[in-house]
Order: sequence, then C-alpha cells, then structure tokens
Amino acid sequence: MKNKNIPIVLIFISIITSSLYFGLPRLKNFSGVDEPYWSYERVPTFWKAIKNMKWEKTNICDKPGIPLAIISGTGLPFISGNIKELKNLRYSTRTLQQREDITDLYFYLRLPIFLFTLVILPLFYYLIRKLLGTETAGFALIFIGFSPILLGISLIINSDAMLWIFTALSILNLFVFLKNNKRRYLLFSGFFLGLSVITKYVANILFVYFFLIFFLEYIFFAYNKIAIGKYLKSALVNYLVLSVTALATAFVFFPATWVDFSVLINATIGNLVFSSIWPIFVGIMGILTLDILIFKTKFSNFLFNFLIKYKQVLTKIISILFLIFAIIVFLHIFFKINIFDIQGMVSSPKGIGQDLDTRDPRLENLISASKGIGIANISREYIGAILADFYSLLFSISPIVLLAILFAIINLARKKEMTRNSIVALYIIIFILLFYFSSTFNNVIATVRYQIIIYPLAFILAAIGISEFMKIEIIRKYINLPIAYASLIILLLISLFFVKPHYLAYSSEILPDAFLVNLKGMGEGSFEATNYLNSLPNAQNMIIWTDKGTVCERFAGLCYTDFKPKTQQKNIDYFVVSTDRKLRTLKLIVNPSDLQQAYESKNPAFEVLINNNPNNFVKVVKSDIIIKLNK
Repeated sequence: MKNKNIPIVLIFISIITSSLYFGLPRLKNFSGVDEPYWSYERVPTFWKAIKNMKWEKTNICDKPGIPLAIISGTGLPFISGNIKELKNLRYSTRTLQQREDITDLYFYLRLPIFLFTLVILPLFYYLIRKLLGTETAGFALIFIGFSPILLGISLIINSDAMLWIFTALSILNLFVFLKNNKRRYLLFSGFFLGLSVITKYVANILFVYFFLIFFLEYIFFAYNKIAIGKYLKSALVNYLVLSVTALATAFVFFPATWVDFSVLINATIGNLVFSSIWPIFVGIMGILTLDILIFKTKFSNFLFNFLIKYKQVLTKIISILFLIFAIIVFLHIFFKINIFDIQGMVSSPKGIGQDLDTRDPRLENLISASKGIGIANISREYIGAILADFYSLLFSISPIVLLAILFAIINLARKKEMTRNSIVALYIIIFILLFYFSSTFNNVIATVRYQIIIYPLAFILAAIGISEFMKIEIIRKYINLPIAYASLIILLLISLFFVKPHYLAYSSEILPDAFLVNLKGMGEGSFEATNYLNSLPNAQNMIIWTDKGTVCERFAGLCYTDFKPKTQQKNIDYFVVSTDRKLRTLKLIVNPSDLQQAYESKNPAFEVLINNNPNNFVKVVKSDIIIKLNK
C-alpha cells in the first residue's frame, strides 16, 4: 500500500467505527415522526405489491420514496411480529412483547438504510478524488462521514435518508464528466438523477440546475477550447442523454409506471416542481436550435462572449450575494438587529410570511435600499425566508466547517484565474442559491431536513476551502496533512458526543441557547420520555396526553394527542410536552393556560434536553388535577 493512501484508509476506519458506535444503539432507541407511515404501511405495501405483481400498487406515496422502500424493505424478512397487528396498537395498551416487536420492526427497517449510507461512502470519495484530488477528497470524506445531520438522517426511515445520497452522486458524476468528458459519468449522473426523482420529487430541481451548468461550463472553462456552435450542439445532446437516462432509470425502478406511464410523467417533467418552468425550457431550446441552424450561432456568440468577458464579475456577484445573506443572519443572531423573525419562519416552514413584523421601519429601509441592486420586487417575506434557509444551514454544521465554507467563498471572490476547484466551488454556491430561491418562491422554508440535499455539497465546498487554506505557506509549514485530518476528526467527534443521541437536532456550538435550529423536530426525546413512563409502577393502566404522537407508539398504557371531548373527560396521569410542538399546541386550544403550566414547569417528573439546550426540551409533567383540553 502506498503511504499516501494510509491516511485515507484510517479516515474510513474512523468513520465506520464511530458511525457504528453512535448509530447502532439509535436504531432501536428512537421514535421518529412520519416513520410509522413507512414501517407499517408503505414499505410492506411496496414489497407485497412486488410479490403479487400488482405493479400499480407500488405507487405507495406522493414522495414517492421508491428507493427507500426497496432498501429498507430488505429488513422485512427478519421481522417476527405481525406488522398489521402492531399498526393497530398505536392508541391501545401494549404488552412488553408487543413493545419489543415494535422495537425490532424499526431496527430491521432502519438497519439497511444505515448500512447503505456507510457502503456508499467510498463512491463519494472516488468521485470527489477524481474531481478535486486526493487531499480535498479526504477533507470532504471527513466532513460527510462525521456530520451529525447526515448521521441522524441515516438512522430514520424517511425519503430524505436516500435523497441526499442520490442527488449528490448525480451532481458529482456530472462534474466529473465535465472535467474528463468520459461518457460513463454522464450516464451515471442520469442514473442517480432517476433514482433521486423517484425518491422525492424535489430532486426535479436538478433538471433545471444541470441545464444551467452545461452553459456555465462554456463560460468558465470550455470557451477557449471549442467553438460555441459546436459546444451548444454537444451540450444539448448530452443534456438529452442525461435526461433520457434519468427517465429510463425512474421507469425501471418504479413498477407503477409500467402500467400507467402518466405516473412517470408526474414524477419527472410533469411534476409541479418542474412543470411550471417546462415552457421556458422548451422556449430556450427552441431559440438555441434556431440560432444554431439558421443564424449560425450569431446571437449565442454575442451573449456568451459578453458573459465570458464579465465572468469574473459574475463570480464576484454570486460569491458576495452568498456572503451578504450569511452576514445578515450573523447580525440577527449575534447583534440582535431583529429585522426578520427568522426563528418564527423556521417554525412555520410551509407558511412564509406568517410571523414577520412588517411594521419594522428598518425593514422598510432595507426594501428601499434594495432597489439599487435590482431586487426591489422581492417581498419582505421572501427575503426573510431565504435568510431562514441560510440560518438553518449555517448553524447546523460545525463551526470549523462553517469557517471553511466562508474561506472558500471569500477566496473564490478574490480569484483572478479559475481552476477546476474554483469552478466546482462556484457551481455549488449557485446550487445552494438556486435551491433556496426555488424553495422560497414555492412558499416553503428549507428547514434542516427539507434542505438535506445541500449538506454533502456544502461539505465539499468546505473541503475546497480548507484545501486552499492548507496551501498557505505558513500553515503548511506547521500543520501537515495527517495532522490536519486528525485534528478535524477529533473536533467533529466532540460535536457528535455533545449532541448524542439526537444527531439530527444538532446545532452549532456557537449558536446561543436562545436560538434553535431544528424547530420541526423528528421526534427527539420521545423514546426517552416513553421509556421513563414505562418504568413507572402500573404503567399499563396509566393515561397520558402528549403533543408528540411519537411518544404514544411504545407507551404501555393509553395515550392521547387530540383535543376531542372524550379526551377532556379522561383522568390524565401525565402530560408529555415539548418545545417543538408548543406553538402548534397552544394555538389549537381555546384556553391554553393549563397546558401552558406544563410547558413552563420548573420541576417536571422527567426531562430531556435536546442538544443540551434548556430551551429545547421534552418534559414529563405529573397531573395532580384534571386539565381541561378545550377544543
């Protein structure tokens, strides 16, 4: 073995070891939001449909989550309990055996997802090494492999657990193709794009992004190597090959499309994510075709020559735009300028503008000032939503990763000559901005889980940044590559220990406790609360009320989450309340003062602090009186 490969091998060993240490216990000891839909219904339904060759019934979800069902479903043969019977126990009392069967159910459906994530890491390393070199690939591998967010998402049965993998691999394969022009990488990009869109429809944004990348590649790299007419013909053919490969892959792996081809159209080019801009695509392609065939690229030459002339200006604008959004977020968090209610927006990710203070005169000044830079028509809600997206990303990654990203962007803005590393960094920044603007204009705020496809790319951007940092002579003099690798691993391991076992709820160590990143939790703390209640004497005869449905699933006694009259008449023994459901719950109750006391209790019977933050809790509060849950 060559000496230069030893650090990479050790990185892989450390990632696998730490992932097994942190991840394996969590496969059993967790109750997650939305997982019951997959474990009791969608995954078993998919495989039952395959077994009975009822292809139309493989359309199990509007996600549609097909790769998730395929991979997770490999654990079905190991499940001993009756899944249909376990499903019906959600709001009933449960025996110890039934609770153990539920635990095994989740373990065997989560395990394949977790193992798949580990197995796929060498492919990430291979592609990043092909694209950016061994050193940068090593840094990227560390950031991806030790990310609390990516570890956390790999431990739950959710489409996002697959989405970040397939989208990132599709993008990386395209980037490698653009670098070396080997057709197999273009086909693999299309293959993973096909898997992405049948994992979650939001992946259709890649059709738009890839179309844009083919043109940017000429502006930033190929302009002095090939004539514009020849390049455009080749680019359009390559884009068509990629798209057809994606459609073919989606067709092969999604059996419902075999009997109803409209399912495939609805999953890809006919999907709402993509269909609204499809006429624009057709129009642009038509104009390009006319220009190539009739006008001999006269108009294309003018446009591209203009963009090539000002490509450095374009690079600076894109980089500075990212930095401006980041700076505004930092001002909100650390200097409390409070122009936008960023946390309020994060708490309502599908309701842009509901929590903004539109009367703030500073906001009016900001909108007025924006006229000078061409964004006067963007509403204050959209600006706030984009800032909320940035907030979720910037404070759900380690501070060292954040610094590396900012260094990469600042370094890019200062560049006079574009290298392949610089071009990749620019493409990643463009994707992040495109994703945030697209989410905003679709009236969705990209919370941590909603923007999961951003993380591997952000980590690659950080790897580029830290590789550039290591090129500084004085840094290289005192810190060699193995020391840099080892130091990063130690720092990121500390973060994992700090947030254990609520990895998906990780927030940066520099974020003040008054702020929460993941205000729409995935069930963190539910298992621990249930475990405590089940340890109490006579738990099977107790009645609890909770604002988290995930608490109910493994509780031995009766559990309620609604505000119906029959629930109001129950003698509730304990209330289980949480930070991430507080606003929603209190809004649903006419007279919330009684439950407000539970949320504000200073002496709960049991409490879980998520991310060691006293403002992010799950509390078990004993009820000494009957609290009326008014509808």
